[in-house]
Amino acid sequence: MKQTAVRTGWLVAAMLAASSLIVAGQGAWSIVAFINVSFLLSLLPLSLGGLLFVYERGFFSGFAYGFRRLRRSSTRVERYLEEAAAEHESEEQPGPRRFAITYPLLFAGLLLFLAMIAAGYALQ
Repeated sequence: MKQTAVRTGWLVAAMLAASSLIVAGQGAWSIVAFINVSFLLSLLPLSLGGLLFVYERGFFSGFAYGFRRLRRSSTRVERYLEEAAAEHESEEQPGPRRFAITYPLLFAGLLLFLAMIAAGYALQ
């Protein structure tokens, strides 16, 4: 848990530094421009972390299984051969891969996303 928090903190700091560099490169530095750039940069890790989270939970496993079943031939002899081969194979298939960066990406993106929405409303 501590490692996730440290990685999340580093990602947030890196995104804020990248935001300030982008705004400084544009010429006129303003807090509104900084909030806008930070908000847009937060969407990238939020989307990537969300995609990895969905993949890790096995959402696409059902689709892959359905396409494997569809791809198999329906002739009787081949069905018997496949059933015999399936008896010798283990029923447990390896699960989806786990990535160490999933939660830090998700949390950093969400934290910066919400912070920039709050900062934007605070300026009004």
